[in-house]
Amino acid sequence: MKKYKKVILVPKPHPSAYNPDRPISDLVHNQILHLSIAERHLHKQHQSRVDVHSIKTERQASDYIHHLTKKLHDRTKKAEPARKSKARSKKSVRKSRKTKGKR
Repeated sequence: MKKYKKVILVPKPHPSAYNPDRPISDLVHNQILHLSIAERHLHKQHQSRVDVHSIKTERQASDYIHHLTKKLHDRTKKAEPARKSKARSKKSVRKSRKTKGKR
């Protein structure tokens, strides 16, 4: 195991720190709005049909973000990788340049 020069100990949060019924912050609200824009690019059957303005608690936000993130990740996994063009050797490039000038 690698030893680090400086290790910063981070205390565990208090068990009551996580409150899923707490109202969402402006940061989370803006994240939800941005994700809803990304959701519009999904096929209709994969959209959640959730009114993002009705999301008020962290639990609702968490469920929506989890659902949409999974759908977006599935979409990128299923997308075909871009085709790579064949690498041409220096000789073939030189040959093609010579033939272009002889026409």
